[in-house]
Amino acid sequence: MRGKTPTPTTLKIMRGNPGRRPLNRDEPSSPLLKRMPPAPGFLDDEGKRAWSLEGRRLIKAGLLTALDLTMFGTWCIWYSKRDIASRAVNKSGLVIKAGGVGNPYINPYMSVISMCSKAMHQIEIEFGLSPASRTKVKSLNPAQRSLFDALLDDEEEAGS
Repeated sequence: MRGKTPTPTTLKIMRGNPGRRPLNRDEPSSPLLKRMPPAPGFLDDEGKRAWSLEGRRLIKAGLLTALDLTMFGTWCIWYSKRDIASRAVNKSGLVIKAGGVGNPYINPYMSVISMCSKAMHQIEIEFGLSPASRTKVKSLNPAQRSLFDALLDDEEEAGS
């Protein structure tokens, strides 16, 4: 896809539709989750902990729907692998020597940490979770959401 990645309509609404362009009323949507479903079997123990803890945080922030679970599961995989690599670096050190002799070099696990962090960051941007993307999101509590839905319904009727 060329050009800037489109912003999901939900994020546009939460940001107050700063561009004032018409919102996509036909965008697929899914209701917000009220509780976290069980972790998928492909996640290891650390991934399952991330699924439960971070998933509850996303639900509380009103950012996780059933349609987002696959992408969130991918984030949990990257989180787990980054954790494993970080533990390996903590154990063996940032700089290591092959067989304890020779020239020192950066621990190869640092590349794994970097790769996982980049992949996680891309997913976090999609959810509006990076520090920069979070500044553009206004959190809506359930009462505000219902008022906003009523406002959108009124605009649709006025346009008809």
